[in-house]
Amino acid sequence: MSIPRRLVLAASILVLAHAAPAAHAPALLSADDTPANVDSTYGSGNFGAWFTDRFGLPAFRYDADEQSDARARQPELAGATEAQHQVGNDHIVAAAFNHGYTQLWSQDRLSQWANFYDPASQHWAGGYGYLNVGGTVASTLYADRASAAPFERDFGVGYFRKTTSAAGLEIEQVVYAPFGDDPLLLDDVTITNRTGTPQTASWFEYWDVNPYDVSGKTNRGVGQATWDPSAATLSASQSGGFANDAMPLALFAAVLQGPMDGYETSLATFFGAGTRAAPAEVVADAASGTLAPPSPAGAPGGTLFVFRAPLALAPGAAVTLRYAYGMAHAEQIPALVAKYRALPDPLAVSERAWASWVPKADFGADDRWVARELAWDAYLLRSASVYEELCGAHTITQGGYYQYATGFNLGTRSWPHYLLPIVYTAPELARDILRYTIALQPEVGGQLPYGTGPLCARFDLGTSSDLDFWVLLAAVEYGLGSRDMAFFDTQVPFLDTKRPETLWTHLKLAYRHQESLRGPHGGYLAGSNGDWSDFSTSFLKMTETMLVAAQLAYVYPRLAELADRRGDGAFAKELRTRGKQLRRVVGHEWTGKGWYSRGYGGDRQIGSGAIFGEPQPWAILAGVPSRKKAARLVANIQRFLDGVGAPRGPSRIGSSLTPAHDDPDVTERSAGAVGVGDNTANYVGGTWFDVNGWLTWALGELDGVVPKARDLAWSEYTRNTLANHAQQFPDHWAGTISIDDTCYAYYASKPEQCGNDLYRQYDGQITEQPTWMVMDAVRLAGVTPTKAGYRIAPHLPFARFSLRLPRVGVAAESRQLRGYVRPEQAGPIELRVALPRGVASASLVTWADGRRVRHRGGRGFVVFHVTASAGAAADWAVTW
Repeated sequence: MSIPRRLVLAASILVLAHAAPAAHAPALLSADDTPANVDSTYGSGNFGAWFTDRFGLPAFRYDADEQSDARARQPELAGATEAQHQVGNDHIVAAAFNHGYTQLWSQDRLSQWANFYDPASQHWAGGYGYLNVGGTVASTLYADRASAAPFERDFGVGYFRKTTSAAGLEIEQVVYAPFGDDPLLLDDVTITNRTGTPQTASWFEYWDVNPYDVSGKTNRGVGQATWDPSAATLSASQSGGFANDAMPLALFAAVLQGPMDGYETSLATFFGAGTRAAPAEVVADAASGTLAPPSPAGAPGGTLFVFRAPLALAPGAAVTLRYAYGMAHAEQIPALVAKYRALPDPLAVSERAWASWVPKADFGADDRWVARELAWDAYLLRSASVYEELCGAHTITQGGYYQYATGFNLGTRSWPHYLLPIVYTAPELARDILRYTIALQPEVGGQLPYGTGPLCARFDLGTSSDLDFWVLLAAVEYGLGSRDMAFFDTQVPFLDTKRPETLWTHLKLAYRHQESLRGPHGGYLAGSNGDWSDFSTSFLKMTETMLVAAQLAYVYPRLAELADRRGDGAFAKELRTRGKQLRRVVGHEWTGKGWYSRGYGGDRQIGSGAIFGEPQPWAILAGVPSRKKAARLVANIQRFLDGVGAPRGPSRIGSSLTPAHDDPDVTERSAGAVGVGDNTANYVGGTWFDVNGWLTWALGELDGVVPKARDLAWSEYTRNTLANHAQQFPDHWAGTISIDDTCYAYYASKPEQCGNDLYRQYDGQITEQPTWMVMDAVRLAGVTPTKAGYRIAPHLPFARFSLRLPRVGVAAESRQLRGYVRPEQAGPIELRVALPRGVASASLVTWADGRRVRHRGGRGFVVFHVTASAGAAADWAVTW
C-alpha cells in the first residue's frame, strides 16, 4: 500500500530531530582568529611583486624604474608614468605615487587636494623628506634619489613605505592613514645608523600647502601661516575658490615625536636658489622660521610646512620621528595632535585594526592569491570612504577619474551598491551610506539626483530610471542582513522641504516614484539619461528599459520580506503582486536568440539580434528563466560575452558587456557604435566590473540548475580579479593593485587597456571591482539573508573552504558546515542550510553556540534556529 506523503515527511522530520548525538560540538568559527594565509606572488605583473608584510597583510613592492622603463608609460594616462596607491581611512583618502610623494584628499566640504602636485609652481605635494649627513643631501622622493642608493617602495594596507640610505644612515619612511575616522595622515620616519661610528645628521620633514578645488579647477587662497610652539603645530587657513565655503578647513602639520630645531613655511625661502633635490635650507642645514604671508585664491600660493630634526646617533642606534599632516577646522586640530602624540606606536595600532577587520579566506593552497586579493579589495573598498560635513554622514565614493578629475561624488546609484558588502563588514558605515543617500530624496517629485557636488549640493545629469532601485536594494540588504529593524524608524529630512520622515517612509516614496515610471511595454521609462548605462537614451535611442524591470523583479519580493518583518503587510502584498507582474514582463522579453531584451526605442525592441549583458543577471536572480532557458542563456553569455568560440575569444579577463561588431552571429548593430574600446557591436561595450559582479552572483544562484554553474561562477569571479588582469597583461600597471570601472573587451584592438575614454587624468582607484569581489565572496559562500534569518547554500567549487568577515562567516569541512552571524538586533534567527549531496539525513546533528538543537529538513536543506544577542556572534553548525 502507499504511505501518505505527509506521514513520510513527518517521519523524516522526527528522525532528523532525534539524530544520534555527535561526540563533540564543532569549534566555534567566530572564535577563530587565525590570520589568513595570503602568501602568494601570483598576479604580480612586471612592475613589482606581492608579499606579506610584518602585520600579516598583503602589500605590493613597486620596483620598476619609471624613469627608464618604457612600460611605465601608461595609455590610461596618455603616456604619463604615475602609478598610484590609495591610502585612506573612514574620513579621508590620500594618493601615494611611485615617484615618492603623497597627496591628501578631503571631501569634508569641498572636493579638494590639500597639497596638489604642481611642478610649474614648485609645489611638490610632500609626504617625503630630506636627510643632511655631513653636507650630503638625500631625498626620499624617488625621482631625486641618489643614483647608487638602494630604494624600496611598498604599497600596503593603509600605508606607503619607502626606504633608502645615505652615508651609512638608513631611512625608512611610512606615510599612513590611521584606521578610524580622523582627517589626517601620519608619517613615521626611522633613521638607523648602520656605520660603526657616531653620526650626526638633520632630517627635514616636508609637506606642501597647495589646496586645490578640483570641481572649480582653481587654487584656494591660503591665510597667513601660524606657529603654535606649545603644540609644535604649523597651520594655515583657506579661503576662496569655486564654492562659497563659509567655514573652510585649515591645513596643519605637527611634530608628534622626536626633536625639533626650526621650522619653515615659506616656499621661496626653503628652496631658495637650490633645487627640488637639494633645497637651499636643507643644504645650509637650517630652517629660518619664516611665516609665509597670505595668498589669494586663483593661483598657487607660497606656503609649505617643513620641520627640522637634529639627530645624533651612536653606532647601530635608531630614532623614530613622527609627524601629522591633515585638514580640519582650527578648533579640532589641538585634540587631533594630542591624540596621536599620546600613542606610542599608532602605525602598529592601525595595522592591527586593519588585520582584524579584513576578510579572512581559505580557498585552498592553490588559491591563496584569491584570499590575498579579497583582503586587499576589502581594504580598497573601505578606504574609499569620506566624510561630508554638510551631509552629516560618511559615504564610499566611486573614486578614480570620476572623483579626482571632476570633483563630483558620482553617484547616487554607486553609494548604495558599495553598501552591500559593508553590511557584513562595517554596519555602522552602511547605515551612514544609506542615510547619506536617502537624504537626497526630494519630497516633491521624488527624483533622486545623479550625485552630489561640493558642500553636499545636488548634482544632476538628466534623469535616470534606476536610482530608486539601488536605494531599495541597499535597504533590503542592510535590513535583512543586519536584522536591524529599528534603523528604519530613523528620521531623515527630505532634500527640498526639509521635513523629516522615517527612513521607511522614504523607501515607500522611492517605490512610488519608481512605479510612476512604468512604460508602455511593462518596463520603465528610460529618462533623459537612461539607466545603469549612462547615455543609453542618446546612444541606443532607448525610451524604455528592461534592465530596470529585471532588477525590480528581483528586489520587490525581497523588499516584501523586509516589509513583513516591519509588520507592513499591505505594502508586502503590493510588492509581491508587482514582483510577479514584472517577472511575467521580463519573461515575455525572451528573444528568439536565447536571451532577454535590453529595452525599447519606441516600439523597436533593443536586443533582439544581439545580447546585452546588463539585464541577463537580474533576470536570473529574479528567477525568470526556466531550467532549459537558463542553460541556453548561459551558453549565449559564454559564446558572445565570454567569447568562447568567438573571433579573438575567449576573454582573458571578465565577460564583455556586448558582443563584437564583427561577430558573424550578431544581427543587431548600433549605427556608428560608440563605447569603451573599439569593435563593439552596441553601446556600451567593454568589460565592466559592476555587471560582471552581478553575473558572478547570478551564475552562483544557478548552481544545481545549469550544469557546472558553480565552476562558471568561480571562473567569472577570478577572471575579474586584479591578479588575473596583471597575470594576463603583466606590462600594464592599470589593474595591478587597483583598476578603473571598465576595461576594453576581448575583441578590442587593445584588450589590455582600461578606462572609459572620457578621462585620461587619473588611473585606477575606482570602487566597483573591490565592491563585487567582497560581495560575491559572501554570495558564493552561500549567505543570503531572509525574512526569518539566513539561507546558507555554498556555491563554491570546493569541498572545503572558509570565509570569515566581521559580521558573518561560513566554513565547509569534512562532514560539517559551520558559521556565525553578528546581527545588530537580538532575537531568534532561522538557519536554512543546504546539505551536500549524499548526506544521510539520519546522521545530521545541528548546533547553536556549541549546543545541540532540534531541526527539521527536506528538499536538501536542514532548518534550525539560533538565538542572537545584538552585536554578539551567534554560531551555528551542521554535522553528519
